[in-house]
Amino acid sequence: MASTFTVFTLTPVAAAEDGAVPLSNDAKTKSIQQEAYNVVNLYEQALNEGNTKKIVSLFADDSVAEWNNKRTYGTTEQRLEGYDALFKIAKFKTVFSYDTINIYGGAAVIRTHHHKGATVMENGQPFTDLNREVFVLNKTSQGWKIVLYTFNTDPVQGEGSF
Repeated sequence: MASTFTVFTLTPVAAAEDGAVPLSNDAKTKSIQQEAYNVVNLYEQALNEGNTKKIVSLFADDSVAEWNNKRTYGTTEQRLEGYDALFKIAKFKTVFSYDTINIYGGAAVIRTHHHKGATVMENGQPFTDLNREVFVLNKTSQGWKIVLYTFNTDPVQGEGSF
């Protein structure tokens, strides 16, 4: 079965050092970007709360989460178990900096990083967590849902921002 899709490209907008979200100047595009941003912002809040159920509710049923040095979480059960295990050993104070929010029809690609690193308590010890994240979202009948979340750890942050 052949599928067709339309790709909409956006003029990249620079993310400001002050934490501004890189949104388009076009009102329609900006509105769509804001909807997708809201999902990632809810993810950030739930991460800082240690709220597994809230995080997992942001994912589509057929989504994938791929973490640094972990197996792929391809089912809801795996995501529940993965986040529950994470929150048993780690507490987050993360603030995402947004590198890009690109909309491609019914899909969004959002790249973030921890602007100055996140303070994480892991096994009772604080450390700075320097991650780069990619969120891919699809527009569904229930709104925007995460279909792919992946991150890697890198001390160099914000490269490739427009």
